[in-house]
Amino acid sequence: MTRLRTLLGLSLLGLAVLSSGCLMAGNYQSARTLEKGTSATGLTFSFTRYTFTDHYTDSMGVAHSDPVSFSLPNLIPEVTYHIGMTNDVTVGGRVALGSGGIEGDVLYRFFHNDKLHLAIDPAIGGEALFLIEGETFRMPVILTYDLSDNLSVNLSAFGAITHYKAINGTSTSSSKSDAFLGSLASTGGSVGFELRGEVLAIRPSLEFTRYVANFNDGSSFDGFNTVNVMVHIAWIGGREKKQLNRMERKLDKVLDNQGDTGPKPTDDSDYKPDGQPIK
Repeated sequence: MTRLRTLLGLSLLGLAVLSSGCLMAGNYQSARTLEKGTSATGLTFSFTRYTFTDHYTDSMGVAHSDPVSFSLPNLIPEVTYHIGMTNDVTVGGRVALGSGGIEGDVLYRFFHNDKLHLAIDPAIGGEALFLIEGETFRMPVILTYDLSDNLSVNLSAFGAITHYKAINGTSTSSSKSDAFLGSLASTGGSVGFELRGEVLAIRPSLEFTRYVANFNDGSSFDGFNTVNVMVHIAWIGGREKKQLNRMERKLDKVLDNQGDTGPKPTDDSDYKPDGQPIK
């Protein structure tokens, strides 16, 4: 691959990462699901450092391998929304306004005891930004361990693949408008914490990802690594109504447990004080 092709590939893949990898923190937040009927609306703020090796040959035919790294903030936060369908299933999605991306996911908690939660969170999405458009499938596996009632630690491992194509006019050759047709694969892991209250949850996390691209013309790119620092803030709704409903059910249960003691006698009652009719 020539250096021009490499730089164009880096530009394309950099946009792909900006529109997907560094914004996908919403999928890896927690294995804790929402209670049935409650919802969470959130914002994800992120800052990403990219590292790759630029391989090229100069005009003298000498090969070079130069390490390159740079950092980019996500200027427009990602917007997320999820709702609890059951106590073990949460569905929702997110919109990445800065990258023209949208994604839906289903969080399924398949194991839960007093402190440990295990879940998967498959997601399907699409994105379009400047040079790239494509469809993405992601599969995170998430572990959450409750350190206390209000604090948890989150660990995740994930893989993803994006099938993309360059928008017309962005290829290196006018006769090959599909020069960048191919796939971008990624694997990685994350570690973070969750601090939560009744109506607010804050989840800082650190994510490590390795990306590799393969082009349909047989060429490939060595890939690059990212380190993503993220903070997800979620506002939880619906708990007040659920709490009122629980209080109402408890009150009904108390009244039911009192039982029917019969009519209370009065001075002109036809019943004795013990509730038995007067013969």
